[in-house]
Amino acid sequence: MSEEKDLKGQEENRETEAGFESKGQETSGTAGQNEQTAGKRKGWRKRTAGAKKAGAEKDTAALSGGPLVREKARWRVIRFLLYFLMMFMMIAGLSAKWVTDEWGDLSLDEVMFTITQPLKGTDSGIIWGYIRYCVVGPVVLLAVLLAVYHLFLMPKQPPKAKKQNQNGKTVRAAAELSPEKEEEIRKDYAKKTTKARRLIRRFLLPAVTVAAVVFGSIQISRIWNKLGIGQRIASMGEKSTYIEDNYVDPATTTLTFPEKKRNLIYIFLESMEMSYSDKDSGGLFDESLIPELTKLAKDTNNIDFAGKDQSAKLDGGNALKYSTWTMAGMWAATSGLPLKIPIEINGVGTNFMNTQDSFFPNLTCLGDILSKEGYTMEMMFGSDATFGGRRLCFTEHGNFNFDDWKLYTTNGTLPSDYKVWWGFEDTKLFEYAKNKLTELGNSGKPFDFTMLTVDTHYPEGYKDTGYEEVFPDQYKNVIHLSDKQVVEFVKWIQQQDWYDNTTVVISGDHPTMNKEICAGASYDYRRKVYTCYLNSAVKPARDDYREFATIDNFPTTLAALGVKIDGDRLGMGTNLFSDKDTLIEKDGLDYVNTELMKSSDWMDEQSNLKKVTADIHYGEYDPETSTITYTIDNVTSDKVEGFRASLHMYGYTVNGSDYVSWTDSTEIKPGVFQIVIKIPTDQAFDGRIKIQPHCMIDGVRGIHIDTHYYHLKYDAGGENAESYQCDKYGAELKPDAWYKRAFDWAKGLFSKN
Repeated sequence: MSEEKDLKGQEENRETEAGFESKGQETSGTAGQNEQTAGKRKGWRKRTAGAKKAGAEKDTAALSGGPLVREKARWRVIRFLLYFLMMFMMIAGLSAKWVTDEWGDLSLDEVMFTITQPLKGTDSGIIWGYIRYCVVGPVVLLAVLLAVYHLFLMPKQPPKAKKQNQNGKTVRAAAELSPEKEEEIRKDYAKKTTKARRLIRRFLLPAVTVAAVVFGSIQISRIWNKLGIGQRIASMGEKSTYIEDNYVDPATTTLTFPEKKRNLIYIFLESMEMSYSDKDSGGLFDESLIPELTKLAKDTNNIDFAGKDQSAKLDGGNALKYSTWTMAGMWAATSGLPLKIPIEINGVGTNFMNTQDSFFPNLTCLGDILSKEGYTMEMMFGSDATFGGRRLCFTEHGNFNFDDWKLYTTNGTLPSDYKVWWGFEDTKLFEYAKNKLTELGNSGKPFDFTMLTVDTHYPEGYKDTGYEEVFPDQYKNVIHLSDKQVVEFVKWIQQQDWYDNTTVVISGDHPTMNKEICAGASYDYRRKVYTCYLNSAVKPARDDYREFATIDNFPTTLAALGVKIDGDRLGMGTNLFSDKDTLIEKDGLDYVNTELMKSSDWMDEQSNLKKVTADIHYGEYDPETSTITYTIDNVTSDKVEGFRASLHMYGYTVNGSDYVSWTDSTEIKPGVFQIVIKIPTDQAFDGRIKIQPHCMIDGVRGIHIDTHYYHLKYDAGGENAESYQCDKYGAELKPDAWYKRAFDWAKGLFSKN
């Protein structure tokens, strides 16, 4: 009995080099055999004495006609977990590397703002670039590993034994094999259990997984530090009063305009840095990408606040935290504040500023001041002014007239279907600007004309008319062309009769998000936006090299127009023409940024952000029409003009991807919107779908206001359909209690009255 028990224990704990396991399974040709071959014990267990005596170094059962046994389930689970971990860490690591390489020096909040913006009007190359960079490689690696393991390393498995009840115990009965099939399995086993293949099989996947974990950990650590995630988390529990302590309210500050008001032309240059200049001028390149703009800034008739070194080194504005994307950069330059807003309110994102009814309504900005002084306010974009909340911001702060892509494609200036890059190219922008400025200059009224270029936008820029292969990189050539176009436009301005009474401000909106172009910068190099003031009414009181930020452009621009500012500070900015220190000069750049990252109750209060809500009534799936219909009413924002709903079907694959579609709403009566979502039925489906209605404001998709799930099951063609509404885990939603339904019914009657 003890010998039989020992043999039984050996069989249960034995694992062959092929990864098979014994569960009492025998083939018909080996049933009844009592001879056991030597094998390895689990983990640390010693080899059997019989194996030692025989001198066997491996299990030969499958070679010598012994029992064929299957791989233990736990090894399949372990392999799956290793595959999953490898894929996760590879994609996570590449995503982290993509963000740091492509988006530059953004903070966590700025990245969140950027990735949650509507994609309408953006370059689809950004999306496909991410997929190629972060997803394709790991998927190919997974496919190769699967092929190597299952075609070259893993022996074929015998059929799974069937469970039977014998003497009250559940055992696995032997699965019958034909002699041919058994011989095939044994030959494959012999082929794939050579010493070399056993070593590869044992160590290849763990080694690749460890490498992926190391790679992913390094990249995640880099982005953790680069985006200041640790600092951001630490600062979430920390509050700061730095912003309000250093804020000077323009509404209560005495501003004295000259008797004859000067015109203002403010040219925001997309992603334009002083870093693009040559090294002798303070830039990063042996040959300047912006020779014309460099020459313009060095001209002693113009001002970039480099002081007595102006003829040698360029100066520029630092982009503080929450000032490093277009809307934030324009906001900083015109309000003297960073665009610091909560990422979300009550779990709903707030970064779609176009869903809001107001944009910091209680603050006074440059546009408010000039509009009140009787200026004609004009703003021109080669894109849709609505994007990122620009239309809302500059309507509320200055009541600007907008000459943008949307206007020119609706008034007949451009064909209605015209769209390149973000809207229309800079060649057209400068021509339209000349026409508008001629009109404004002949009006006899002071004007504020603000414009924003777009061709130099991340990632590679747009090849406009006049593009030349001066440099080996497209983005550098686009910047070089923009340099030429901007200065030609400035020279045209200087030739106009009204220029003598006009101040021109040229400034980058933010540093570029294309990290590769500035990859040569040392860790202590400060990438600053290009800054130059032309035909200013005043001269700087100091001749030293100034350290300033784009928030300082707010009071400095007014001073350049000849406006006297009591105290020489507005917002958080300092008049650079005065002798007063900026916040960076007083407190240091690192300290200012650290304080800005902390919570600010004052900024949250000023933002006046509101969650957009609506009542949504979801209908059941209609198998006759293969549709889901629902209505939306009681929307809390007057900005919302309709909805667009996304449908995501998990497991209904088209071209290798889950099915995704968009459906626009129809306003069936004032304030009530209906969406009818068509469900595809070409394939059989049994799974979960997700529906998200998004707000539409001025033709641009904004924030989603709800997420709802259904479980659908049907045959190809839609037959035999079954459905129910469910939660995100697939659990069926139960109907509301009768008293809640009665209350809602009564509430509806009351609201109708």
